Amino acid sequence: MNKATQLSSQNNTLNLDIEGMTCAACAARIERVISKEEDVLDVSVSFPLKSAIVDIKNNERFDVDNLIKKVNTIGYKAKEADSLGSNKKVKFKFVIPFLSLLLTYILRFIFEAGLDVLSYAIGSFVILILGRNFHISAFKKIKYLDFNMDTLISIGSLSALIISLLPSTVLGSDLSITNNKMFLDTGAFIVSFILIGKAIEDKVIEESVNESESIKSKMPKTLIVERSGQDLEVPIKEVVVGDSFKVSPGEIIPVDGVVLEGSTTVDESLLTGESIPLVKKSKDLVVGGSINLDGAIKVSVQESYQKSTYNIIEELIRTAQATKPEIQKSLDKVTQYFVPIVLIISVLTFLFRFFISDFALLDALKNSIAVLVIACPCALGLATPIVLFKTATLSKKDGYLFKNFDILQKFGDINTLIFDKTGTLSSGIFKISKIENNNTSLKEDTILQIIASLESYSQHPIARSIVYEAELRDLKLLKANNVKEVPGLGIQGIVDDKKIVIEKNEDSNESSIIVKIDDEKIYIYLEEEVSVSSNFLDVLKNEKEIIILSGDKEVNVEKFAKSIGIKQYHSNKTPEAKLDFIKNKQLEEKIIYVGDGVNDSPSIKQADIGITTSSSSQIAQVAGDILIHKGGLDTISDIFKLSKKSKSRIYQNLFLAFVYNTSMIPLAVSGAITPNLAALAMALSSISVVLNSSRKL
Repeated sequence: MNKATQLSSQNNTLNLDIEGMTCAACAARIERVISKEEDVLDVSVSFPLKSAIVDIKNNERFDVDNLIKKVNTIGYKAKEADSLGSNKKVKFKFVIPFLSLLLTYILRFIFEAGLDVLSYAIGSFVILILGRNFHISAFKKIKYLDFNMDTLISIGSLSALIISLLPSTVLGSDLSITNNKMFLDTGAFIVSFILIGKAIEDKVIEESVNESESIKSKMPKTLIVERSGQDLEVPIKEVVVGDSFKVSPGEIIPVDGVVLEGSTTVDESLLTGESIPLVKKSKDLVVGGSINLDGAIKVSVQESYQKSTYNIIEELIRTAQATKPEIQKSLDKVTQYFVPIVLIISVLTFLFRFFISDFALLDALKNSIAVLVIACPCALGLATPIVLFKTATLSKKDGYLFKNFDILQKFGDINTLIFDKTGTLSSGIFKISKIENNNTSLKEDTILQIIASLESYSQHPIARSIVYEAELRDLKLLKANNVKEVPGLGIQGIVDDKKIVIEKNEDSNESSIIVKIDDEKIYIYLEEEVSVSSNFLDVLKNEKEIIILSGDKEVNVEKFAKSIGIKQYHSNKTPEAKLDFIKNKQLEEKIIYVGDGVNDSPSIKQADIGITTSSSSQIAQVAGDILIHKGGLDTISDIFKLSKKSKSRIYQNLFLAFVYNTSMIPLAVSGAITPNLAALAMALSSISVVLNSSRKL
């Protein structure tokens, strides 16, 4: 029975687990099949992750089962992925490759002992049974004229098996039966070496996957919640705001919430990388994905699982790991045509050697098989996926997420960084720089206590900053009466029997407020706190042009820019003016824009690379290419370093793969390489790329 899934505007992404992929060419093939579906907007298949992310049109009924059936028809096994993960690990199956190589090695000794039946039984077992996945995959794909690595391996090994079974009269009377039989171990060696290479590849991928699955494997599938006075066990995906649940020591806190009862310390290192446990008590926020260490607590759900910090981060990572830069897409297209070309070269090699160069039939066949095997584009297909996977994993640990990897190619060309000021370079928190008081009867702490008591009723950033300053001075807040706040204008009320009016100082270019205490005017001057280190900016200034682009007053921007040593700044910029400024800059330069607000979103989207933080508005986060969720903007230096290393590692891999194919194929065509050596060389080329990819970035 077909299943039609309703995909809403908030849920238009289908995640699939896919088994049976043996190389990046398989991923490219699946992408082509899925992308042909009418309602599919975009698809990205990850060979390392053995998964696919499919973007589908909003508000459409989409037949998931039909899509899965089409993927299965071309030789793979697809199923819907569990959003919580299935604790699936890439298996490291070294026993089968080892057995295959051992059996192949002893074939020659069995031949020499004259045990022909046993020899053919062992050889056929290795080629047909242990190597069956190559043949099954090749057969299913060749029906659709789709060729990949499996095609070459299957044809090469099966050809060797068939030749070994042919009578010597067919191959030529001058050929000994022993030479004929030796083709059997050729086919077996091809399968053995390829299996060993795949096992090593899977081991490296397994380690990377396990790194990113550390929280997911411990995340509960169900949760006992208190709802309407009853304890109910519900799937974690069905937990709603308002539910409450208990967390014992050692357990994962699955969703974002607020502590209702108890106190404890939590470990957020798996999410943020921060190794120091954090104390959590009543009314404190706890983050989904953190570990409760030592105290039993009761938590009230503040966000559903789908909107929790953990799930959002995991979804971003999953998306990033599955996306491909343009260079990988180009390579996928190359491999699509590479295999048919190799098949043609192999046939031409045989024809030339046998009919023109007068080679013996067996020698011509060996030459042709060697070409097939050695030209497998496995190394080429592995050049980027593992590096990108490792990059995504490392960036998560370091506190930032790439939404896609196309931007890796852009980092080397970036020469200008443009920053918004308020909430970006500045924390949005103000500190009192000066209190101008002509009323000598009131001390400074008394004034601060009175105005903080009134400002505690406001959510304005300046109000919160004043309250914070009072708390730092251990000033007890007083009760306020008749409080009235006019947004954008100020707040008034009665504190300690005194009429208090707090309003913006319109006559000053600086950030300041006027406080009236029983009609006595007091001026409070404020400065924004810098949210970045001077060292961070100094490092960037040595390599890039730094510009502040702000909507704030010129005097405030100038003062702030000078305080952090930035010479170029622009003030009084509307969102439209910011966007125009960036467009004009892009005529000659490559730009990174860093912002946090809704008004910054057009500029973030327009820039070559847009960067936001977890404290940014949701719209800004959606517009950005990189999301920093730990460490603040100082992390940008680390982003530059990792991007440079990742890009360099990809080019190293491409060079290794290119050198291998350009040097080995001619050698195979010339007859300098036997099929056995070809299989070994192909496996070693893949292993070299995998090992280079797995080196520390």
